[in-house]
Amino acid sequence: MGRRIYEQYAPGDRVEIVFTNRGEEEWQPAVVVRPEPPGIWVRTADGREWFMTNTYRIRPATQDA
Repeated sequence: MGRRIYEQYAPGDRVEIVFTNRGEEEWQPAVVVRPEPPGIWVRTADGREWFMTNTYRIRPATQDA
């Protein structure tokens, strides 16, 4: 069994998250705010916070993000 999302990312980690928007997937930068099993809270650049539980919708940030 793989590691749970709250075991993979720690507060302060830079990540990218994605949501389907009109059929297109756009990855956007975010920062992990806090764990809250079964998921984690992340904050995007616009100040909104999102609760992530799906590891398919989050990834470590790339160098140029």
